[in-house]
Amino acid sequence: MSTGSISLDILLNQILTDALSGGSESVQAIRKRYPSLSEKEAREIFSMVSGAAAGSEDSAELVVTAPPSFALKTKPTKVMVDAMLTNARKSILITGYSLSDYFSDLIDRIIRKSQEGVLVKFYVNDIASQQTFDRLCQYKGKFLRIYNYPKQDDKMSALHAKVISVDQQKTLITSANLSYHGQEGNIELGVIIDSGKTAKQVDDLFTKLLFNKVFVEV
Repeated sequence: MSTGSISLDILLNQILTDALSGGSESVQAIRKRYPSLSEKEAREIFSMVSGAAAGSEDSAELVVTAPPSFALKTKPTKVMVDAMLTNARKSILITGYSLSDYFSDLIDRIIRKSQEGVLVKFYVNDIASQQTFDRLCQYKGKFLRIYNYPKQDDKMSALHAKVISVDQQKTLITSANLSYHGQEGNIELGVIIDSGKTAKQVDDLFTKLLFNKVFVEV
């Protein structure tokens, strides 16, 4: 099979550039590189490559907790957490290493979301030591599931991950706890990832930990 003179990387770049215009130039370039292909086969290759490119829209942005005097062009942690929970339409996965009274409004929002049919999965560190979860537990049920990471023999062992993932699409991974200092007082760093693949990986991970009884449903 002759491959013509056009290089593969140039051909791929041309396909991506040409995707919005219908692909006629790219189809001809594919046939020039691979002369044995029919026009139909060349169009199928174009469709597969351009379709994959169109579906690759993952993005990531920095999310920061910092003093108000810091003139940073980043998304504040508290604003991002509020927006994610408010805008959730189908599901919320959230972890709580430490949940303070400062977040009573967050608890109300989570309860309200579950009552609206949004599936909430809340993974908690040593719930017996966190009285702030008492009210949340009163509403647990079909759409509000609470999973505890029990106190371990190793006293230093804990659920230390700080994650919020909504609608199997947007995931915040951060160093910030659900507390005043985590959201406003400290210097904390995180990233918001817009990716169905990443969200699924996070959900799969916690599901596997639950299946292996690392977590226990409350």
